[in-house]
Amino acid sequence: MKSRDIALSAFDPVADAIQVDETAADELFAVADLLEGQPPLRRSLSDPSASGRDRQALARRLFEGRLGAAALSVVTEVAYRPWPSGRTMIDAIERQGVRGLLRTANERGELKRVQEELHRFALVIDGSPELSDALRNRGRALADRRALIARLLAGRVAPVTERLASRAAAARARTVPLTLTSYLALAADLAGERMARVTVARPLDEGRTERLRRALEAQVGGPVLLQITVDENVIGGMSVDLGTHVFESTVAGRLDEARRLLN
Repeated sequence: MKSRDIALSAFDPVADAIQVDETAADELFAVADLLEGQPPLRRSLSDPSASGRDRQALARRLFEGRLGAAALSVVTEVAYRPWPSGRTMIDAIERQGVRGLLRTANERGELKRVQEELHRFALVIDGSPELSDALRNRGRALADRRALIARLLAGRVAPVTERLASRAAAARARTVPLTLTSYLALAADLAGERMARVTVARPLDEGRTERLRRALEAQVGGPVLLQITVDENVIGGMSVDLGTHVFESTVAGRLDEARRLLN
């Protein structure tokens, strides 16, 4: 695991004690957007030459009275901690906004639905070159990209799903589907699950899906969330990515391995 990822996940228990709700999540997103657009401010709040207390005091002066208590607590705690970079600090704030929305869905008993809807939407984008290009086009205003997502999802998905999909439209360092996949990983973590990305040549029926789930749960010793993608290029078999483990049994994968051995 990269130092960036370790730092981000290490902050989760701190934010969990603060209890970020929907309102706080929106405020955290606004702070992340502000810092993204203001490099001098970002550098000041993440300056490694300043003490944590000084950075925390600066954050409080900037945002007290402008943020609710929960969002202010997250931002000041983020400012107090050292981060590998200013952008990692922004990622920490963004991450807690996303986790706040996912926790809200969990409390409403909607987390499974949100996971399924986010995964399905990521597949829709990947399967449509036109939609993928429209959401990737940085020449198109972010508001337009979000309006496009709203037209596609409004009234068809849970409110939290729509808000997360809209948030993913920014996709600062990756595509929208990859951003949605990162949200799914956070959701699985909140649910105490391991996320398995499964790629198959043809759709699995309910029985095979359940057998696969049970086999993977026996392998990892706990609940597993399946994210299944159909890709005709794999030819046959399946590929399973469990983060730390990759199980490759596709025909395409075996052919690639054979080619590597022959070269």
